[in-house]
Amino acid sequence: MAASNPIILKFSILLVILLIIEVRAIDPTVTVTIINKVVELPNPQSLIVHCKSKDNDLGNHVLRVGESYSFSFRPVIFPITKNTLFYCSFSWPLKPRLHYLDVYDESNAKCTDCTWKINIDGGCLNNYPCVHWKSVELMDAYNTSKWPETRGFVERGDAQPPTL
Repeated sequence: MAASNPIILKFSILLVILLIIEVRAIDPTVTVTIINKVVELPNPQSLIVHCKSKDNDLGNHVLRVGESYSFSFRPVIFPITKNTLFYCSFSWPLKPRLHYLDVYDESNAKCTDCTWKINIDGGCLNNYPCVHWKSVELMDAYNTSKWPETRGFVERGDAQPPTL
């Protein structure tokens, strides 16, 4: 009987490893694609995209009108303990604002191939209704600090940082 315990232990470890591999194979890779559709401004503008999650900073990417940027990842295996969330800031030259959208939230995941078309008012995910920016923040010329959009600035107008 004592000789069977090491065999049972080894078999149990093997079973757990196989189960983890199987769960990982079931859990699909998610691809997020951002497409610049900001054409409403007087001159079509390049879009500066900066995407992050809690664990990953994907850096800045500059997209001309019609260009796209994609990234892929695997969501958390057991979302009970932690959800995968990727959010992006969007800005364009001559507009001192950062516009934010959650581009993937595992707790409300609607896709594994998520294509966002970004316009001046927000973004459109696949065939779902378009959404407005989650938040907008003013930034200074050097992008070193931000102010909340709470002082009555009009979204499409030219704004100056508030005097404190």
